[in-house]
Amino acid sequence: MDKEYLAKRLLSGLPIMVYDFDGREEEIDMVFYGGSVSWKSIYTLRKDAGGLICYVTGKEEGQKLGLNLITDELRNYQKYSRLVKRPVYGDEPAFAMWVNHMSTRTGISDEDRAKTILELHKTIEMLQIDEKEAKEKFFNEFMAPGHVPVLLSRGLNKRRGHTELTSSLMEFLGLKKSVVIAEMLDERYSMKRQKAEIYAKNNDIPLITGKDILEVLKVA
Repeated sequence: MDKEYLAKRLLSGLPIMVYDFDGREEEIDMVFYGGSVSWKSIYTLRKDAGGLICYVTGKEEGQKLGLNLITDELRNYQKYSRLVKRPVYGDEPAFAMWVNHMSTRTGISDEDRAKTILELHKTIEMLQIDEKEAKEKFFNEFMAPGHVPVLLSRGLNKRRGHTELTSSLMEFLGLKKSVVIAEMLDERYSMKRQKAEIYAKNNDIPLITGKDILEVLKVA
């Protein structure tokens, strides 16, 4: 894995693709760095990937902003607690909140979602400087519900989904835990790995596996 090449690619606004694991979701996600997203990135995600476009950061970062995993929140309400169940692949979802930035119009356009994501990235950056100010920015400048789902990584020691793989990869590359992901879909079903590999080759996009990430991070 070429660390410098991947970091430069992501910072320049170009995507990578990440496959999780055989026997898990067996899913390929297209990934952009949160600080380099543009409306064209969102257009590419919805046109060429097609899955739900989500913003990813770490659980610690989320908690500093006052965010918890939605599964934990729902458990606290008897009315909704029975809805919390494990998917067939075993891990609980990583969703925390759905937001729009207050400067957006409807929140769903490519331009609006890019704006929301860029402001989320700025908020994560601000955490290193002033946690209180970052939290104020989040609650003052965002509204919920919105059109950008925020996912929080539990860490690879607890969960090995794309949320954890991509946020851990960013940390390895020396970047903020701030990415945008969307699953690659095909007609009727998720895109098979073989077809995704052809897409990656034809479009000169690096395809990284969960196994590759675990190896470079030396995670058993």
